[in-house]
Amino acid sequence: MRFFTVILLLSLSLSSNATEYVIKLDQQDYTNIGKKLVYLEDATGKLNFKDVKDLYRAGKFKSSKESILNFGNSKSAFWIKIVYQNNTGSGSFLVVDVPNLEFVDCYIIGSNGNLQVINSGSLCKETKGVIANNNYIFSLPETAGAEDLNEVYLRVKTNNFMLVPIKLATHEAYIAGSSFKEHIESIYIGVLITLFLFNIFLYISLHEKMYLFYGLYLLAGFVYLVLYLRGYGYLFGYDFRTTIYKYPHFFLALSSMSGILFSWKFLNLQVLIPRIKPVYYIMMGFGFALMTVSLLGYKSVAASMIQYTALFISVGLAIAGIMSLRKGHRPAKFYIIAWLFRVTGVILVNLNLFGVLELRDYTFQIFPIATTIEMLLLAFALGDRYSILINNEREARESLMQLVQTQNQRLEYVVEERTIKLSETIVELESSNRVKDKLFSIIAHDLRTPFNSLISIFSLKDMGMLNFEELKMLLNANRKNIDQMRLTLDNLLFWAKDQMKQVSVQFTEFDLKKLSEVLMLVYEPIALSKNITLELNANDESTVYADENQVRLVLRNLIDNAVKFSPEDNKISINLVRQAKGLRVAVHNVVLNPIAAKNAIESGEDDKRQMHTIGTANESGTGLGLQLCREYMKANGSQLQQRIVGNEVELYFILTGSSPAA
Repeated sequence: MRFFTVILLLSLSLSSNATEYVIKLDQQDYTNIGKKLVYLEDATGKLNFKDVKDLYRAGKFKSSKESILNFGNSKSAFWIKIVYQNNTGSGSFLVVDVPNLEFVDCYIIGSNGNLQVINSGSLCKETKGVIANNNYIFSLPETAGAEDLNEVYLRVKTNNFMLVPIKLATHEAYIAGSSFKEHIESIYIGVLITLFLFNIFLYISLHEKMYLFYGLYLLAGFVYLVLYLRGYGYLFGYDFRTTIYKYPHFFLALSSMSGILFSWKFLNLQVLIPRIKPVYYIMMGFGFALMTVSLLGYKSVAASMIQYTALFISVGLAIAGIMSLRKGHRPAKFYIIAWLFRVTGVILVNLNLFGVLELRDYTFQIFPIATTIEMLLLAFALGDRYSILINNEREARESLMQLVQTQNQRLEYVVEERTIKLSETIVELESSNRVKDKLFSIIAHDLRTPFNSLISIFSLKDMGMLNFEELKMLLNANRKNIDQMRLTLDNLLFWAKDQMKQVSVQFTEFDLKKLSEVLMLVYEPIALSKNITLELNANDESTVYADENQVRLVLRNLIDNAVKFSPEDNKISINLVRQAKGLRVAVHNVVLNPIAAKNAIESGEDDKRQMHTIGTANESGTGLGLQLCREYMKANGSQLQQRIVGNEVELYFILTGSSPAA
């Protein structure tokens, strides 16, 4: 009988394309046997044992090249064939050393040819012939002869990532090999339970939500890591275990969201980095999406989401910790180290899942151990934070005692402080006086003269001393004075509102090219009177994010100054160029006296320097326009700058292209 069995197995092996090994238990330690196995993918999940045997004879099985079989996130069923020889005289176990396979069916062919089927899995009820704890242990029947070859088929299926570590060993080898794993797991399970109980006690004592979020983070993480990934949910009964294995990723989502809430409180992000709030909402949205998908029963989809969601949230919170530390939040240093362990664990697990790194037994311990270290370091961070608070309180108490003991020094400081405030008040009064003088100077010089000229023209007209043609000629001659007076009045209005602190910046998106084209139409008649050409150089994308009214006033002043100081028969260029930092807006023209132009430009930087400027056609100016330009550019997050090369002058500024929230 033994001879015919050997001949049959050898003939079947020769007809198969896969390489099949005979596992000899006297030479086999408690290690994974994946490289000695062959397997078949059942995409429909409906093949029976007879169909599988026929497909094996037809050479449809494949050889495994990995110690631990990695079938990925697949809904297919997989059939695995094992051939072994037990010549030790001892009983043997077949161990599927992972707890979260939904269906693990074992087909054992006895020495008499009878078939024994044992059904098990995370969603199956307790079955005789298998120990389903945090792995699946099938007791194999004793063989009739030491040289007999025995066949076992495994059918595995799950709606999740399917990693199948399989071990075949005698009773003695199993007991010796499994103890180390149990010792490692008992350590981090004890650490997690201790941390959870301690932080719940702190929350009850201190009533600080941060400890509640951390405790919830620990509890949900414990359920996912220990009860689901490591399979210890069986300790709480079949119903509890089934619930966990139906919705495992709900607990990971809950843990992630609790970790985000804890980080928000611990790092004080609301105060230190308020602009990170949109990222905070995005991370919470990812966690909520993962929780929803898991509760709806799409476990395979949730498993795929975890690979990217866990990495995004881990990296995002690590970066938030770095930013908080740079803002001076000292407890963040332990927090950063903790999340670096988390990020490392997530990356290593993903590399193993994608097949970049070879799966080993320790692969299943990477994420639990990395998470346990992370949670320990977060506990250190909480302790460091508490220590800093205590030190700050002690320093404040000592400082208060010192203030009480040195009251005279405090009084001197108060006197000095009030003296400084009085000096500031004097400076403000002097500034107010300069504002008044400047206002009267502008009204007396730049507005009174054009008004007097107009009044004289209309007085001559009322006396009948001018005919229509003469009146038309005089009004056209005063056109530039009227335009200048209008710009001066606009500048005065904006400047006066600014002085009264009533001007606010209203950011909107608008097309600066269209705005420039409108302004060119306004200034074209004035430019033509000096035979000056206005030129606009812009591409199609000229959208900016700024206060449109303030930018219009700035551009009007720059074009007006360019027309005023450009000699006849020249060209003024308005250049809109898109750069990495934003849109560069420049007004370029030629002047007769570069030194005078530089002095006029610099006079706008200081309201103490009042400088009346005269254009090439005797146009007058107050210097108020450039001062407004600088103030409004600063309010819009930019800066008015100048570039003078030879007799060419260019005033320019840069505006961002869109809202920061976009």
